[in-house]
Amino acid sequence: MSFDPVKLAELLCARLCHDLAGPVGAVATGAELLGDEDGMGGDEMATEALALLAGSAAAASARLRFLRLALGGAGGATAPAALKDVVTNFLAPGSGGDNLTLDWSDGETAPWEPEDAKLLVNLILLARDCLPRGGVIRVKARSGGGSEVVAEGRGAVPGESSAALEATQVEGLSPRGAQGFYAARIASRKGFEVSVRSVADSVAFRVG
Repeated sequence: MSFDPVKLAELLCARLCHDLAGPVGAVATGAELLGDEDGMGGDEMATEALALLAGSAAAASARLRFLRLALGGAGGATAPAALKDVVTNFLAPGSGGDNLTLDWSDGETAPWEPEDAKLLVNLILLARDCLPRGGVIRVKARSGGGSEVVAEGRGAVPGESSAALEATQVEGLSPRGAQGFYAARIASRKGFEVSVRSVADSVAFRVG
């Protein structure tokens, strides 16, 4: 398969910037409020501004940890508990998972290899894109083949990112579509394929 790697990088960077724009912008807003002494209106407003700063900084940090794992270069192995922690914080309200609940199950004890962890978190991104009205993301985490990520919720349907799992070129894809294309490339490097099964209000992604 031949595709333009520069175009893929551009699309993934656009996706990353989109996911970080909210919390980073909120940090800037809180800083502006603290800097506007005349408009603060006393200690109560200052406390609210500090709370906004703290919450937004935590959300930005959670997204950065997750997106570094999803899009960054291969690092070291990841402990199962640490991987779950990264996903949990990413899907917390305000961090990227408004109206989402995580149901995580695994029987892993050995550290996850970088490519296996990267594939799993990319599938979680695809599942999130299937839930425009919120819902539950169920994760059966199995390093290597056998992982399954299911998006369940009202109106859950495969989105552009899911369809792009079968794309052969990046031309014509949006940043969301590029995420699916990228996930399929990760699976292919491991010798796996990602299957998608959709029924009423549920979309399942399985690595096999």
